[in-house]
Amino acid sequence: MSPAIIIIALLFFTSAIMTVALGIAWLHFGRRSHVLSWMLSYCAAMVQWVANAGGIVTGSRVLMALAACCIVISGTLVAAGVRQRANRPVRWLWLGAIGLMIAAGGCYAAWVENKALVGMIVPGYVGILMLVSAVSLWPRNRRFSAPEAALFGMFALFTLFEASLFISAASNLGHAPAAGMATYRTILGLCLPSVYVGTGVAAVLVVAGDLAHQLRRQMRHDPLTNVLNRRGLDEAATRAIAHARRYDRPLALVICDLDGFKALNDSHGHIAGDSALRGFAQLLTSAVRRDDIVARLGGDEFGLLLAETDAVAAADVMERVRAEIGCLILPHAPVAQVRASFGVAELRGDDAHLDDMVARADAALYDAKRDGKDRVAIWRAAA
Repeated sequence: MSPAIIIIALLFFTSAIMTVALGIAWLHFGRRSHVLSWMLSYCAAMVQWVANAGGIVTGSRVLMALAACCIVISGTLVAAGVRQRANRPVRWLWLGAIGLMIAAGGCYAAWVENKALVGMIVPGYVGILMLVSAVSLWPRNRRFSAPEAALFGMFALFTLFEASLFISAASNLGHAPAAGMATYRTILGLCLPSVYVGTGVAAVLVVAGDLAHQLRRQMRHDPLTNVLNRRGLDEAATRAIAHARRYDRPLALVICDLDGFKALNDSHGHIAGDSALRGFAQLLTSAVRRDDIVARLGGDEFGLLLAETDAVAAADVMERVRAEIGCLILPHAPVAQVRASFGVAELRGDDAHLDDMVARADAALYDAKRDGKDRVAIWRAAA
């Protein structure tokens, strides 16, 4: 068996494993569009390796042309998937039109058995796609994660690999296959397996990292309102309290809930109640700064940690929220009046945990309820 067939068999099984792994990830972990694109890319690669092997064994120009088309499709889907993951636009019409022209050129070159031209058209296009993928992978407003850095490096290596193939093929263009194509085949045989497998492994690591991030987010966030849950608040509060103590800065906690929430559920149904909770969470989130923390503690109770803010300033913010919530209209209960009460407490020097602040804010919330609801109360010792 020729070394080329052995290498192609390795690459085929790599593509098959990647297809299965990405298919499982897509089916069971959110059906993300970029995972589907990458899975389809490896499906196209499987067809490519079969066609490539068949073309080598039989000398079929049709199979070699099919292999060239599949390479174009596979590379295009990789680049599209990277842009989908980065939430960047994918211009499918342009990609399709350019890919069709490149595929037509590759098919023509394969049909006339111009190996140098095939070696320029297809690797040149794939190299551009890998460069676009590397640029699109670059994160905005944050650092690379370790899997992203690995995939970025593999895309860069893939770009260099395809560029070396292009240059090698171009050096033999117009001449009979000789030293130039021998160099081309050497580069292909030595570099393709490691670059291809390495890129696949890095892609799987990126998908696994995304899934891990998704699971961590689900553990820390409330699915109904999309704010933190109690666990997320506890973790965020540990950092916020440590920062406030280190720099001797104020920190305020607000505990609030909807007035008459049970009656709203009983009168208008749980759909209206859920709508009220989502609307309340959105009001709270829009009223505070990016570094402040909003969490749903359970039921209709929410907690907010306001950094660099004392109790009086926090109460002023909550007064604005209290006024705005009266304008909240529920789609399933347009006549319902939504009101809320708020209790505010400030971090003290003897507070050991978040629960110490929670106890005082709860006491202030109880005072607000006792005094008629629909109001903001500051814990008396902090007023």
